[in-house]
This record gives sequence, C-alpha cells and structure tokens, in this order.
Amino acid sequence: MVEEKSGNWIWTATAVAVVILGVGLYWSSQEQPTRYAGPVEKLRLGHNLDNSTALVIVAEDRGYFEEAGLDVETKDYRSGKRAFVEGLFPGEVDMITVQETPVVFNSFERKDFKVVAMINSAPSNKIIIGRKDKGIEKPEDLKGKKVATQRGSAVHFFLHLFLVHHGLTEDDIELSFMKAENLPKALADGTIDAFSMREPFISQAKLLGEENLAEFPDTGIYNALTTVVASEKFLKENPTVARKAMRALLKAEKFIENNSERAKNISFKRTKSDEKEGNKFWPKFNLKVSLEQSLLVALEDEARWAINNELVDATEMPNYLDYIYMDALEEVKPEAVTIMR
Repeated sequence: MVEEKSGNWIWTATAVAVVILGVGLYWSSQEQPTRYAGPVEKLRLGHNLDNSTALVIVAEDRGYFEEAGLDVETKDYRSGKRAFVEGLFPGEVDMITVQETPVVFNSFERKDFKVVAMINSAPSNKIIIGRKDKGIEKPEDLKGKKVATQRGSAVHFFLHLFLVHHGLTEDDIELSFMKAENLPKALADGTIDAFSMREPFISQAKLLGEENLAEFPDTGIYNALTTVVASEKFLKENPTVARKAMRALLKAEKFIENNSERAKNISFKRTKSDEKEGNKFWPKFNLKVSLEQSLLVALEDEARWAINNELVDATEMPNYLDYIYMDALEEVKPEAVTIMR
C-alpha cells in the first residue's frame, strides 16, 4: 500500500513537472515586450489606411513604436496622395505611408521629401469596377464609357496599364477624376459607368448594388510598392527617429512572418476591410522593410508615363536617388538596402 501511494506520488510529481516545463517553454517562445530605457521621441505619422501598410498597422497595434522609444501620433488619410498634400507638406505630420505613384507626381514639383523605406511589394490590390447595365461585361467594354479614378495616384497608373493591356488608351474612354470617397456614389447614381480604385471603396460600391457590377482585378499587370516617406527637414533634425521607426517596422515584419493570420486580422480590423475582399490580396503581399532597386525602376517608369501623357508640365525626369534616404535602414539592417548608387 505504501509502495502504491509512493508510486502515485512520483507519477503526479512527474506530471506536474512536465506541465510546468511545457508552460515555461511556451512562454519563453512567445514574443516578450521590451521596455525602452532611453529618451522617448515624438513622431507624427500620416497613414494611408490600406492593408498594404500592414507593417505600420501591426507596429502600432503591438506597441513596437513605443518599444523603440517613439511616442507616435497617427492621423489617417483616405489616400497617399492626400497624405502628401494635406499632411506632409503643410507640416501636420512628419512621415506618411504612400504608394510610389504620388511620390513620382510630387517629385516634379518639390524636392523636400524622401523615401525612407519600402514596406510592401506585391501585385496591386487595385480593381476596376463597372456597371453591367451600361454594357460593361469585359475589359474591352470600357471603350466609350465614363470611367473615373483619382488623378496622379496608383489607381490612375493601374487604369493606364489596364487599358493598354487590353488594347485601349485613355483616349478610348471618357476619363474623369474624383476623390476616392465620392466614387462609389457616383457609380451608383450613374454619374460614371466605372471606376478604378481599391478597398474599402470597392466594397462600398458593392453595398450599393453588387448584382449589377462587373469586376476586373489586377491579374499581374501592375506591381505596387508601398513606401514610408518623410520630410527632408524632419530627417535632418531627427535622424534617430527614422532609425527607431525602422526598428519598429522590422519587429512588425518578424511578427507577420510568424503570425500571418493574427496580423491579417489586426490589419483588416484597422482598415475596416471586408474579409472576403481582403483575403484575395493578403497572400500576395510581400510585407518587408527594404530599399530595393525595383523602387528606382518603378519611379522612373511612372515618371516617363506622366511626362509622355502630359500629366505634368516637366519634360525631364528627376534623379530619384535624390529622393531616397538610405541612412536609417542602412544603420539598422544594411542587407535590406540593395539600391545601386
């Protein structure tokens, strides 16, 4: 009897030890927050709310900016173009998230901003959506139709590439420009027949009459680059802030690598994205912090498009190396910088 009790006690003690060890190993494998001990610096971040900016969204949600020593104040903008015009240039914010096309258009007029990092490279999440009752069933049906988009933006460039891909040009459509938030209603009330845009505006249009809409998503025509841009003055005066921001985004990159589903849910909630629509694009995202040669190539290609289509007054392309700030990322993760100089 004594031997039986002794055996039970040993078995119980062993089981408890195994459980404790397992719990300890689990918690040791989990990401532990790090407390920043140095001086905290202020960063005003203008955010173009889109799932392609998930690195910033996750860094904000997980507290990585704070862990890097930043007190971040965010302000949301409906597009990267407006983040430039309404946020960065008036001095309301210090950094913004924006795709590459607004970088190109603003480079023809100003020299006081720089790209600090790329934070996504992927087949674009742009979609052209049109009304079936206007005779739009396939891409070629856009000929002669009233098509709108946001001027000088990534969705504008996608529309151009889409038309060319299907044997059309801007001269084959009645092109007009509107603010992003006005496009769904304009489509619903018949002011326009189709528009080129992204989420959440596609879902908003569907809520106004999905059964009557034809969708033409990007099928690999356009590889969109999402960037972080800062004012040149801010970078000169606050180089440590840029480095801290890169560290926070790199932590977000690691989190997304290990927790894609959780990161996706964080991003979808923040952007108020329709899950079905968002799931179409999430697997295509390459959410990495980098400065790659592809950025220079894209900026130059789009600059040629803008010049050739007389969307800008300039006739010569800027030197885009002058618009890239490599110091911050080179110090934090030099192997992520592959731009040739």
